[in-house]
Amino acid sequence: MPEKSKTDHQQSSKGSSKGNPLADALERLERSVAQREGNRMASLVKPIKELADETNDSVDDKSFKKIPSEEKINEVVQNPNQVNSVSVKKGYFSKLGLFIFVPIIVFSVLIVTGIIIWPHAKNIINKEFAAIKEASISEKESLNDGIIDKLGDVNSRLDVLSKSLDQISSLSNSSAADVYQELDYLRQRNELISLGDLAIHNADRKSLDKLISIRDKNTDSRLQSGAASEILRVKLAYMNGLRRGSQSIPIGQLFPEYDVDDEVDLNTEQLISLLDDLEARDEHRVRAAYLLADKRNEKAATALVNVVANDENLDVVREAAMTFSEMTGFRNDDLLDVHSLINWWEKNSEKFLPELNN
Repeated sequence: MPEKSKTDHQQSSKGSSKGNPLADALERLERSVAQREGNRMASLVKPIKELADETNDSVDDKSFKKIPSEEKINEVVQNPNQVNSVSVKKGYFSKLGLFIFVPIIVFSVLIVTGIIIWPHAKNIINKEFAAIKEASISEKESLNDGIIDKLGDVNSRLDVLSKSLDQISSLSNSSAADVYQELDYLRQRNELISLGDLAIHNADRKSLDKLISIRDKNTDSRLQSGAASEILRVKLAYMNGLRRGSQSIPIGQLFPEYDVDDEVDLNTEQLISLLDDLEARDEHRVRAAYLLADKRNEKAATALVNVVANDENLDVVREAAMTFSEMTGFRNDDLLDVHSLINWWEKNSEKFLPELNN
């Protein structure tokens, strides 16, 4: 029975092989693999057989699909390790190519990107460097200027200190007599300044006369120069015509016994009496000297010369000199040059008195 069944099986196999050559080839392949590889390869062939069956079915359905040849199947079955090694090699080469070409591509992209971006980046970098350089230069210049200013201050202070040391050294080398002489000069120089102040502010003629005496008689050249400077300062102050304001004479207060309403109606004697009154206010005496300009006579001229020669108030002297010049024609820019006016009057009084009386 077994032989019969085997024979039937072979016959059925032959019948089926005649009907399907691919199945016959797979069956023979299965036997060959089972003999060589045993059970391990049998498990590998089984899926292949199933694949062949599926392929056979697909051939029946779709005739345009390719069917694997028997030689290729035998090659796969006989050399499975070679197939695996080929797959491994292909995977290795794929990874190797990926490892080599990807960095090259990335590097190329970076180079191209750098070439495109570099001009703009270069301009930005140059601008930044220029700004940094300019800022550093300006900061350096400001720092240098500050250092130079400080050095200048230090030098000026050193100069002052050097001068002070020189003065101290000169004083230490000088004798006590020299120091006393210098202090005495400073004291006298301060006195000259005080005399000038009194002559200007208080109209003190005595102060001006002292300055003139020191200028003409003192043996110290420095004091002579100081006195001359103060005299010029006093005379310059009296050249201003606005030293005293114009103030009318109070007729009712000063001349209550006279029936006079206006100061211009005062006669020569009344004006001379007010001019010679040292107890009267200086403003009223100055006004009297001014009003005598309209009294062109010998008494008025003589009174004016007397005031210029002897009065102690420089404002009164100045106004009397101006009125005398207007009355007689005497001209001198120095209104306080008393000696010139008196000398001129002594020489020309006889000539001008007859004209004044007329």
